Amino acid sequence: MARWSSDEIDESDGSALPPVLQSLDDSTCREILTRLNEPKSASDLRDDCDLSSSTVYRKLELLRESALVREYTEVRRDGPNVTLYERDFTDISIGIDDTGEFSMTVTRPETDPEDRLATFWSAMKEES
Repeated sequence: MARWSSDEIDESDGSALPPVLQSLDDSTCREILTRLNEPKSASDLRDDCDLSSSTVYRKLELLRESALVREYTEVRRDGPNVTLYERDFTDISIGIDDTGEFSMTVTRPETDPEDRLATFWSAMKEES
């Protein structure tokens, strides 16, 4: 569980905000998250959300950096491979304790071996 102090979160320029909170504060990111009830490509999200491709990719990058969205490549026999995105959380809880410290817990969905392998290959693709 990650912890942040109230002083870090309340800074006016927002630079100290944890990426998860920055993502959730962005209405376009929230819309993308609601549309990811099933894995979708960036072009599907562009059409669903009526956004430009550059905006979709920029917001997906923010959501990936926040670990709220998972990216993987679907290998297709009948055509080109496609990169898909899906939500990578089931619950986000934010609390504050008696000392004024914020805490945040992000609950992840259960993953099977096939999902872990897809995540591994996506990470390898990024590094190359």
